[in-house]
Amino acid sequence: MAESAITYRAALPRIMGMPRWLAFSLVTILVWRAWGVVSKVASEGVDANTNQIFFTLGLFPLIAIVWRSKRNAGGGAARRVGIGWAFLTGILGGTGNIAFFRALVMGGKASIVSPVTALFPLVTVMLAVTVLHERLGTAQKFGLALALVAIYLLSM
Repeated sequence: MAESAITYRAALPRIMGMPRWLAFSLVTILVWRAWGVVSKVASEGVDANTNQIFFTLGLFPLIAIVWRSKRNAGGGAARRVGIGWAFLTGILGGTGNIAFFRALVMGGKASIVSPVTALFPLVTVMLAVTVLHERLGTAQKFGLALALVAIYLLSM
C-alpha cells in the first residue's frame, strides 16, 4: 500500500512547474505571514486568550469543508491513533498560538515576533534527532546555526 501511495503522489500534476508539495508550502508561507500581520492588528483590540478563541471559531468553516471531504471517509485503528495525534497537534498548536498572541499583546512587533516564531523548526529538528533518531548533514547543521544567529539578530 505504501508503494502505491508513493506512485500516486509521483503521478500528481505539477502546479506552475513546481512539485505540488512546494506549491502548497509557498502558499503556507504567504497565508501564515498574512496571519501574523492580522494577528498583530487583532492583538491591539483583544487579549491573547480572546484572540485564540476567535482564531478557533474562524477554523469552523474550514473544519466543515474538510469533514465533508471524500478522503475523510473510512476508519480503523490506525485512523483512531491518527486522530489522537492530530488532537494533540491541535493542543500544542493552540498553546503556541496563545503564546504568539501574548507576545504581540505585550508589545512585540509583528515584524519581529512573526519571523522569530517562524523558526520553530529548530525545535522540530532537535526532537527529530533525539526522538526519531534522524541524522543531520553538515549543511543542515550550518542552517541551524544560521537560524540561531537570525533569532539573535531579530531580537536586537
